[in-house]
Amino acid sequence: MSDWNGYFIKATSTGQIFPNEYIAWESYESEPNHREEIKAYRDDNTRDLTRVTAEGTKTSLAFTTRANLHLEDKMAIQDFFTDAESSSLERKINLQYWNDEDNTYHTADFYRPDIKFQIKKITSNDIIYKEIKIDLVEY
Repeated sequence: MSDWNGYFIKATSTGQIFPNEYIAWESYESEPNHREEIKAYRDDNTRDLTRVTAEGTKTSLAFTTRANLHLEDKMAIQDFFTDAESSSLERKINLQYWNDEDNTYHTADFYRPDIKFQIKKITSNDIIYKEIKIDLVEY
């Protein structure tokens, strides 16, 4: 039986789940448990590979929102992150996230790099946005 509970990310400090309806499904990417090579080299003669891999692993997540979000939708997305940040300057947030490698939920601190907002249309009382790319990188 899977541990899947129907969401990709949840802010631990608020308990709020990121609304799935904002995510363009085909855009969701996860790179769980990313390994980092401290040193890697091939023997000059045998060409055998030697790897020294860091014991710690880190996860990155990325997705694009669906197109045509209204100003209110965009603000709800921003509020999800800003309401749960432990550092607004660093955009640091503790998230419970679905780890596709382990097929279970994990919890970690992430930061959210700068976001570009592209406008598709404006009206007298609303702004309609193109897709918004959101990246999350584990500390």
